[in-house]
Amino acid sequence: MLIVLTNTKGGVGKSTLAAHLVLWLHDRRVRVALLDTDEQQTAARWVRGAEPAVEIVVATDVESIRKAKNELTQRVDVVVADSPGSGGEASHSITMLADLAIVPLQPSKPDIRAVKDALKFVSLAREMSGGSKPDVRIVLTFTAKGDIQSRRLRDELAALDVPVARSEIRRLNAFRDSCDSAVHRMSSRDAVQAAHDIETLFSELLGEHLSRWKLPNKEVVHG
Repeated sequence: MLIVLTNTKGGVGKSTLAAHLVLWLHDRRVRVALLDTDEQQTAARWVRGAEPAVEIVVATDVESIRKAKNELTQRVDVVVADSPGSGGEASHSITMLADLAIVPLQPSKPDIRAVKDALKFVSLAREMSGGSKPDVRIVLTFTAKGDIQSRRLRDELAALDVPVARSEIRRLNAFRDSCDSAVHRMSSRDAVQAAHDIETLFSELLGEHLSRWKLPNKEVVHG
């Protein structure tokens, strides 16, 4: 399975979610690898520092992306890919190959305009696959409690006919401080709250697949 974090706009939480998803799956004993197609390699540095046992491949051009995807899917259950914050060939290519496209989105008007560009790649991929893949979920990130803008954003996204995850990632300091770890491995009060967001989101997005891998939804092993 190839899961891609994609958006043509940077700063929406793609690398944060990609790194956390890799570490979350690894700690559940899922065979997982990171494919970083972003030249900045933020997710690669993050995962490398947090968990050296996870296989990481950096590929930034179309041919190397396809080759890396084919090789990694022979060795692991899940490949998590972090895409560039642009609409270039690398972003297009990795989205076309995805089984699941997760599109992080902040509750702001500029981000709504940007997500429409990201969804163009998803729509094209679905057309080429006969509508079978990728599955797509928009995830609201950096939200605040009682955020009116988030509610308005959900209303606007409903018009795009794209599924939006019920779970949201709140704007919590623990995410900023977890650049060499993962919030579910941290013990501060803020980290516990952030870990709850991660657990709720990933269980919502991948619960069906966790069952297929015969893993209980709450089993987390790390250390």
